[in-house]
Amino acid sequence: MTSISRRRVLAGTTGLLAATALSAPFVRGARAATTISFRLDWTIYGSHAPFYLALEEKMFEKAGLNVTVGEGQGSGTVSQLVGRNNDQMAFIDFATMIRAIEQGVPIIGVQGLLSSLICVISHADAPIKSPKELEGKIIAFAASESSGQMLPALMTKAGADLKKVSILNPAVGAKNALFLQKRADAIPANVNVQVAELEAQGAKLHYFLYSDFGIELLSQGIGANVGWLKENGEAAKAFIRASRDAHVATLADPEKAVDLLIKRLPDQARNKRVLLRQIELSKNSYSTTATKGKPFGVMAEADWKQTQDNLVQYGGLAKAMPLEKLFTNAYQPS
Repeated sequence: MTSISRRRVLAGTTGLLAATALSAPFVRGARAATTISFRLDWTIYGSHAPFYLALEEKMFEKAGLNVTVGEGQGSGTVSQLVGRNNDQMAFIDFATMIRAIEQGVPIIGVQGLLSSLICVISHADAPIKSPKELEGKIIAFAASESSGQMLPALMTKAGADLKKVSILNPAVGAKNALFLQKRADAIPANVNVQVAELEAQGAKLHYFLYSDFGIELLSQGIGANVGWLKENGEAAKAFIRASRDAHVATLADPEKAVDLLIKRLPDQARNKRVLLRQIELSKNSYSTTATKGKPFGVMAEADWKQTQDNLVQYGGLAKAMPLEKLFTNAYQPS
């Protein structure tokens, strides 16, 4: 099995760990807490643990926030919920969010978290080790999945012929079953989600990252409603600070974070090993080449440009938009 992107190292973790206990703002006097409905991108997986740690450790409460966390049904739907201000902030796939912005949805990225998570998973007894080896094979993914939508970029970059790949487009969530039944030779996926899920069902896997072949993309981060941000800038900063501290704490002690998630959601106890494995698989993806050495969560223009350019060239995005419509670092904690 390939190792997870060795070039990505979480910048400043040691210093942040020391500062975490001192950095969280506390509610003073009788000031009313700001209510934030926060939406996850999907049903529960390991990368969601920091937000439940923040709830259980009262990080949001101490920051003057009344936060509720809800599961999602895909980043496309979540983008619409945030755009309508049903939810004010969300953990979201940035590539999907860019598509929503292009369609006029008022949402913007405010904290970068995970990058270059997309991979191609194959069976260990018939490993596919490069994009070229996908030729003549069957690959399965839902048409709406960003991992599948970026397959043309991967194949072109690697000099492989996508026309020689047989593509199945099952319903969202159905590709794992096709893979386990060996009706698909491979699936594009997020390394922090499907690898651990398939391993838990007994599958022996091989996988490689898109970034191993030069396709580096922003993955997940925090998006917020544009109008809400203008009226609630200090609350947004407080949320991002708490999110930062919760992610640092999770990376320092994943088991504690997962135990706190299970305390809030007891039915997840059966998935503890999967949740821990998902955190392990993503731990080196919290910075990019462009953000290495920058404070946790700060985003780089170069990453957004590269992600959008790939979407325009390969992913069907109609046009490139000004980068200031896509992200802002204005709400990063000082």
